[in-house]
Amino acid sequence: MDSTRVMTTKELSKYIKLNEKTVLKKAQNKELPGVKIGSQWRFPIEAVDQYLQRDIVTDTSKDELDFIIGTSGHIIPLSRLVDKALVKLDMKAGDKEEALRELAEIADKAGIVSDKKKLFDQLKERENMLSTAVGKGIAIPHPRDPGPDLFTRPNIVIARSSKGINFSAPDREKVHLFFMTCAPSVFVHLRLLAKIAKVLQTGDIIDKFMNASDNDEIIRILLELERDNIFSDKKF
Repeated sequence: MDSTRVMTTKELSKYIKLNEKTVLKKAQNKELPGVKIGSQWRFPIEAVDQYLQRDIVTDTSKDELDFIIGTSGHIIPLSRLVDKALVKLDMKAGDKEEALRELAEIADKAGIVSDKKKLFDQLKERENMLSTAVGKGIAIPHPRDPGPDLFTRPNIVIARSSKGINFSAPDREKVHLFFMTCAPSVFVHLRLLAKIAKVLQTGDIIDKFMNASDNDEIIRILLELERDNIFSDKKF
């Protein structure tokens, strides 16, 4: 993904799977950073990435999340995105850089990333653009340029820090829960973000994650969410 690329309204609509009217409304309301040239809007890809992180995770409605998750007619089950090797409940990191290094190490030990150093460098580069902390003790780190050069299949790494880590969160709270998206494309990254957002909107799920005693319990929590059918089975 070329981070310097600029998108038209139509291109952005296809990219984030929202209709053009919604994109225009968000741009006019300054929810999507863009530039109006004459009668046409243009959107820098980096601004779009910030939208995906902040707005989709914190503000998008459940119906919009269902649309994004269901796009392409196939919903990836949580049980195929997370396994015990991708969960770590006792992070040792004391600061942001150590946390990113630890997340890259989890992915490497689980055998889901082709180049641990490249992943760490891209995670760090992404954080230098804008913190992936979204508030309420949550961060969603991801590479600046999701692609098949790092990951061949989608996964989510879940990690927990009991003491919390300063991560430049918008609410200035320490981050305790990390959900790292591991996506072979930007589109898959978008779907993983939407899936995480839907999970975080579910009842007392954050408390459940924080109180889980081991990796098996995390997997049980995710399977319960699947059984409760929180993800749309609509075909779009």
